[in-house]
Amino acid sequence: MIKASSQRGVGLIEVMVALLLLAVAVLGFSALQMNALNATDEGLVRSRAMSISKGLSENMRINNVSNDLFAIELNKFSKGANSITDYCTNVKKLNSSFDKDSCQSKACTSEQIAALSTWQAASLACEQDIMLNMVTCPEMSDINARQCIITSWGSTLPTLNDSDKNACGNNDGSYKRGSHCLVMEAY
Repeated sequence: MIKASSQRGVGLIEVMVALLLLAVAVLGFSALQMNALNATDEGLVRSRAMSISKGLSENMRINNVSNDLFAIELNKFSKGANSITDYCTNVKKLNSSFDKDSCQSKACTSEQIAALSTWQAASLACEQDIMLNMVTCPEMSDINARQCIITSWGSTLPTLNDSDKNACGNNDGSYKRGSHCLVMEAY
């Protein structure tokens, strides 16, 4: 028979082991919750980026005479921008380069429509911490020259460039690992 004095403290050890197991489980659950929140945030930004791209694409389709003008106007905003702050500064600077109200009071030229539509899309993108750019889709230069609208967020730049680690994708149009962006083909 075991004496009662040799059992003293065993219950406390059992409680401490149970608490340790509970703490490990809670930490695991917390990590899982953080991953779920990050995935939800990423999904929300992707949805906003898709909406902005789709709106710009529809404006291009309506004014299909000037698809190249849309690309030229969008590239003005992203030129020299290495961050969302630089990009939004360019959007604000170029805001004064055209008269937004003139299109509401009289007929606009294709150039004015492209400038207004791209500025509106870029302004909306800035409000969501998203950058926009447009390039001719890779492998498409001889087939209808389809345009790729690139939206990016975080530290990812809206470019396709093999040598830039912060670019959305490579020159062939494939996404870079870890990039936070979306490429939408518009025609």
